Amino acid sequence: MLRQDLRQTQTQRIDPKLIMANQVLQLTSLELQQAIEQELAENPALEVNEEDPCEGCQTPKGLCIDCVFHKQAQLDNDVDISIYELETPYDMTGDGESEGDFIGNIQADMTLQEHLRQLFRAVAPEESFEIGDYLVSNIGDNGYYEGDLEDAVNDVGVTMAEVEIALAIIQSLEPAGVGARDLQECLRIQLEQLAEDGKGNSVALGMVRTCWHDMLAHKYGRIARKLKVPVRAVHDAVDFIKRKLNPYPGNGFRAPWANKPDNSKATIRPDVVIKRTPSGFEIEVMGNEQFYLSVNSYYRRMHDEMRGSSDKNYTEDDKKHVLEFVERADLFIKNINQRRKTLRLITKGIVDQQTGYLETGSKAFLRPLTRTRIARTLNVHESTVSRATSNKYVQLPNQDVVSFDFFFDGSVSVKDMIGQLIQVEDPHSPLSDQAIAEMLQARGLNVARRTVVKYREAQKILSSRQRRV
Repeated sequence: MLRQDLRQTQTQRIDPKLIMANQVLQLTSLELQQAIEQELAENPALEVNEEDPCEGCQTPKGLCIDCVFHKQAQLDNDVDISIYELETPYDMTGDGESEGDFIGNIQADMTLQEHLRQLFRAVAPEESFEIGDYLVSNIGDNGYYEGDLEDAVNDVGVTMAEVEIALAIIQSLEPAGVGARDLQECLRIQLEQLAEDGKGNSVALGMVRTCWHDMLAHKYGRIARKLKVPVRAVHDAVDFIKRKLNPYPGNGFRAPWANKPDNSKATIRPDVVIKRTPSGFEIEVMGNEQFYLSVNSYYRRMHDEMRGSSDKNYTEDDKKHVLEFVERADLFIKNINQRRKTLRLITKGIVDQQTGYLETGSKAFLRPLTRTRIARTLNVHESTVSRATSNKYVQLPNQDVVSFDFFFDGSVSVKDMIGQLIQVEDPHSPLSDQAIAEMLQARGLNVARRTVVKYREAQKILSSRQRRV
């Protein structure tokens, strides 16, 4: 029997404006610049502010509220600058679900996979992101692709041609040779990239492409006949390969902020910069310093007229066009400003908690810290802190660049303390794991013996019996 009834139900819907705000908040500085460029191309009501920049920070004078030159000028004029203090950020909790507390995530350095994923997203079209993420996840630490392309086709649900295009993009990234499926492909990729830069060796490239097995067998005379070059040129090519190429490209990868990186091109842009000044620590949020956005004055005037009493006989299509793009531009600018305020305030909270580490650079002064604690201090939801700091990096006063996750890894300082205690112990009577745990507990750190064992082994330190002299 069929019936029709009327029922009232309550459902929870997320405000689209909140979704957009969360999306902007999660963007890295590079992604934010790309989003700004895209919005400028799509929204005719949005434009770059052409106002004369501040003499101190080179930003429009109406936007340089954090500039020390601007603040000093305000102080000199006896103007109350309290209006420039940071505002409390919006609590962008979305659906209210926390993204978790990442305490114990010991990943301050950038991995090869993170490096490749970031570069891939910078050069590949958005529709290839899922394929790229899948392929990158199958690249080992040595730089070789360890999966099967057929698995990528089946798991991601794309064609083999799309997978091969994505793999070719990965193979064009740094370090040279990454993403290769075997040694021959690895060397060929490196030789082709050197040739594009005008630093290649044509004999070496021809040898790797067409005389691979002869090269492995050291049959240089046969190679010379096939390539129609002198044997000496073949020997020079082999020497070139030994000197210039890396058979394990992943092993040569170092985090872009590491001292003397193997590849000077491999750099990462910090999302936040912390500087030491005579008056304390100064925080600068990166990302939109090249774009100072405003709403086009012509669109703004029409918008005000349409919302006011005078409509000047605008058509419905005109009204829809102007209202939509002006309000979209206003919301976009508002979200960017809110992202900046939120990131700056979270960083300020971290600076307040980790002043000892920032002053000394010693991990021994790192205090255990969680996103939940920062969120409670700032009176926001912890998922807001997670979104704001996810995949973002901060440049410290000593010029080191670390992930925000580094500050939320409570094990870092404990590990260093364990290492320091063992370093100064009596080699004839080394400290046991239980003794180290008791010494840490005496310093106010509630660390169990099994935790000491785990952190000691993570640092490749032998047990007390094996350390005894």
